[in-house]
Amino acid sequence: MERQREKTKEESEEVQKAKDNEIELLRNELLRLRELKKQRELKEREEATEKTVDAEQKEIDSEEKDRSNLSNIESRLNEIDQFLLKQFEQIETKTYDPEFIETQLQVLEKEIVGEKGLIEKELTAYEQLLNSYPWLEEERMKFMYSMPNKKKQESDYISWRTEWSKVLFDYSRYAILHIIYIRELVSEQPFSNFTNRELYIKEIAEELIEQEMAQWLSKKKDSLRVYWKTLEVWADEIYDWAYEEGKLEPVMIYELREATSKDFSNLPMEDLEAIFKILAKNRRAKVLKLDDGQLAFKIQLE
Repeated sequence: MERQREKTKEESEEVQKAKDNEIELLRNELLRLRELKKQRELKEREEATEKTVDAEQKEIDSEEKDRSNLSNIESRLNEIDQFLLKQFEQIETKTYDPEFIETQLQVLEKEIVGEKGLIEKELTAYEQLLNSYPWLEEERMKFMYSMPNKKKQESDYISWRTEWSKVLFDYSRYAILHIIYIRELVSEQPFSNFTNRELYIKEIAEELIEQEMAQWLSKKKDSLRVYWKTLEVWADEIYDWAYEEGKLEPVMIYELREATSKDFSNLPMEDLEAIFKILAKNRRAKVLKLDDGQLAFKIQLE
């Protein structure tokens, strides 16, 4: 009898623990939605400042409508928050409905994000790779983390190197890396899963080099320049940026560095100098040499 009571008590504790875990997950989801709401409010304030004076009245009406919607969302979030708080104090099996709460949270998320769909967590380079190459985490594809024998399995080796060269290329693109340092890459996913990390990465790098999409920056082969855009394309992007920003005065290197929202902001110095020459050759800019020896460019309107 005593054993039965202990068993019943243990089962009850397990049920209680499971419910506590469910509630904790829902509260975390609630916090995430509140963060999304904050991001939406910030984005709407930024957009409001960019609107013209001519649309001022329309903007006011729109802002009042948005404030009303956000106020309604906040009220509903508070209701769910209070309900979950009560569940922490005393869980009642009959009234506790996690599916209902989760459904309400999903509805609120759609309202918060809206049609724009711009309020999303920024994906890491590895997460973006998984979207493009889901096999990276598939159990049946674990063999891809071991390199086939070059001589005995030549066709497999060629396929392996080709496939991984695509992964490395896209990784540098997603991470916005123009130069890859081998000593750093060996600790990054998915390359950290290789059975022989440094050797494999160098083998893959050689494939990109053969495709003229990369080159070693030293004889030690410890750093690799990956060209996921040609210098001509970068020249076009830099010219368009300078034109759109209205930079009619000479553009300094530091200004390009400060444009952190642009992928060209961390281009190697030698690449920037080559790009300036491309702009000059195409008669889209005039290259200037400053007193300190640095280069700048002044765009020529087309």
